[in-house]
Amino acid sequence: MDSLEGWQDTYVVVRNIMIGFAILYLLFEIALNLNDIDEDTSNILLYKASKERLFFIPFALGAIVGHLFLGTDDLRFDIGDLPPVLILFGLAVGTVIVAYKVPFKKTDLFLGVLLFLGILYGHLFWSMNMPR
Repeated sequence: MDSLEGWQDTYVVVRNIMIGFAILYLLFEIALNLNDIDEDTSNILLYKASKERLFFIPFALGAIVGHLFLGTDDLRFDIGDLPPVLILFGLAVGTVIVAYKVPFKKTDLFLGVLLFLGILYGHLFWSMNMPR
C-alpha cells in the first residue's frame, strides 16, 4: 500500500477549510469596516493588543507566515512536527506571564523585531517543506 494514498483527499479537505477561514475573515473585516465604530478593524485590534500585554502576537503571526509561505528543506533544522508547535505555545504563555509581571513599553521596532524573528522561526524550524 502506498503511504501517500489518499493524500489528495486530505489536501482537498485542508484547502477547503483554509478557503473557508479566508472567506470568514474577509466577511469579518467587511463587517468591521462598515460599522460606525472607529479603529476596530482586526489590524488595529491586534496592534493595540500587541502594544499592551499580548506582544507574542507579532512573533506568532511571523511564525505562521514563515511556516506557510516560506520554509526550508534543510534537514539540519528539522526538529520534528510537534516540538515547533509546543515551543510556539510555550513562548506565548511565557510572554504573557512576562507582560503581566514586568510592564514595559513595546515600541514598533520591538514588535517589528519579534515579527522578523517569528518569520525566521517559521521558515527554519517549523517548515512545511521538510521531507517526511
